[in-house]
This record gives sequence, C-alpha cells and structure tokens, in this order.
Amino acid sequence: MSRRLVIVPRWAGRPGSDFYPWLGEQLAADPDQRFAPPLALDLPEPGQPRIDSWPPAIAAALGRDPVELANTVVLAHSVGCQATLHALATLPDGARISALLAVAGWWQVDEPWPTIVPWQTQLPDLARARAAVSRVVVLLSDDDPFTRDHASNAALWRERLAAEIVVVPGARHFNASEAPAVLAALRSL
Repeated sequence: MSRRLVIVPRWAGRPGSDFYPWLGEQLAADPDQRFAPPLALDLPEPGQPRIDSWPPAIAAALGRDPVELANTVVLAHSVGCQATLHALATLPDGARISALLAVAGWWQVDEPWPTIVPWQTQLPDLARARAAVSRVVVLLSDDDPFTRDHASNAALWRERLAAEIVVVPGARHFNASEAPAVLAALRSL
C-alpha cells in the first residue's frame, strides 16, 4: 500500500515551488510506488504565513482518520515545519502520522523580520506534537543563509523532538528545483 505524502511549503511557497514538482515526478517513477502522488498544500496567504491560518489548514488537509494518519508522511519545508508542529499538536489524542521530514527546519532565524517572530516565540505544545508523530527526521544544510549555526539548530531538534538529523553540505535552504537529498531521505523512511 502506498503511503500518503503531504507537502507543507516554505514561506511564500506554492505547490509548484522549489523541488516539490520534481519530487512528485521522481516518486511517480518509483517502481515500488512507495508513495501515492504527493499532495502539496496551497496554504492561505503564502507570503504572510500566520499561526492562526496555516496550522488549521494543515490539520484540515491531514484529516482526523487514525488509519489514514498512520499511513501519512508529512514533508514540511522551512516555516512549514513550525506550522506542521502546530497542526500536529491539535490532532486527537492517540492519532499519529507515520513520519515528519522537516526540510530546512529551524527554531530561530538569524535576522528575524516582524512577521516571522511569532513563529519563533509562540511554540506549539511540543509534547503533543511529538506524541502525534512516530518518527522525526530533519534535513539541515551546513550553509543555510537563514540559520547559519546548523549545529545548535540540530541540537534543539534533538532536545525538543528526539529528531534524527541529516546535514546536507551546500544545500543552502533547499530551494533548488531538484533535491536528491530530500528524495533519499523520503525513501529511507
């Protein structure tokens, strides 16, 4: 049975942004068909993501069916990681997704702008978020322009969510049109 893959985009991201279309093509060509065609979310006001709009939209896309959730992998990108954690914290008790692949996930950006500050200061219920996911894998770059201290960022992911960390040299913020490291991480799940 193919697993469901939900893609939560980055700040200003849309279903056609970055590596998302390429990833869908690669997964469609997989002879094992490990994933159904991905659902890349088109979230409200992508250029101004807000805590009061993005997490509810993600939660609605995930649904509440425990069987479907258990068969779901969420690939979240940048601020999409924070939004997904907020959404996971709202799932019913006992509901769990199979995995969260957090691409360019962060807890703090080096030079925050006013509309990103709430994402850094209003953390979700991390215990509930962690209870709602079986496995958390975080892909970080050693040269991300938004979070240059990838080692401290990785330590926070481990401390807060017991995440597995993969550092990808030279991946910047994973905004390329192709992302072999993301594909490899998904296949390893």
